[in-house]
Amino acid sequence: MQIFIILCLIVNTIEVDDLSAQLHLDTGMAFMQQGLLEEAEEELLMTLELSDEFPEAVLGLGMVHALRQSWDHAADYFLQYIDSCPDDFRGYYELSEYYTMTGKPDSASFMSDSAFVRAPMNPDVWLQSGRACLELGDMESAEMWFSKGVQDQGSTTLESLVLLASVYRKTSRTAEAREILIPAVEAGYAPASWELAKVYLGWEDYLRAGDAISTYLMLSPEGYYADSALLVLEELGESGAYIP
Repeated sequence: MQIFIILCLIVNTIEVDDLSAQLHLDTGMAFMQQGLLEEAEEELLMTLELSDEFPEAVLGLGMVHALRQSWDHAADYFLQYIDSCPDDFRGYYELSEYYTMTGKPDSASFMSDSAFVRAPMNPDVWLQSGRACLELGDMESAEMWFSKGVQDQGSTTLESLVLLASVYRKTSRTAEAREILIPAVEAGYAPASWELAKVYLGWEDYLRAGDAISTYLMLSPEGYYADSALLVLEELGESGAYIP
């Protein structure tokens, strides 16, 4: 009887720990989405302290370190997650992004292929596969992946479209690039304005290039390309090529 009671207590303790671990995992992921990286890391580490049944916490820790650009730690966690969950595309996908960000396009392409094998219908995987090919200089494959994303008409469509336009621009099809960018610019998608500005700069059409850059800065004043866009706009103004 005493043994039965002890076993029940052990089982109950394990269940409580698992419930608590799940709560910490969910909280950690929510903190990460809000950009609260220190809080996210604390919650995810607590998850692993409570239970070893939540490998997603390992993946989350890798993502936290990637956001911090602590690349070595990020890679260690992603590899650990792949070892734990070899059939889940997410480990390969995150590792592919890591390799792209750290200038290892061959490895990025290999990992994106591994992610695609496990999630062939996932648009995020198509997008990352295209990015890896773009970094490799494989424009034909990059165009295929980005076209696939554009045709999907999903959450990655606009980003895929801008990257497809960049492929067109880099392969001397600037008129086609402009044609697909205009609707995205009119829809208010800021990165499309920046890519369109590059098309006009290549044409030495500085008036429309300046307008496109101004539109980008208006839509995304603190965006990823804002510093570069502002610098180009200032150079155009100083040269007299563009007057707002």
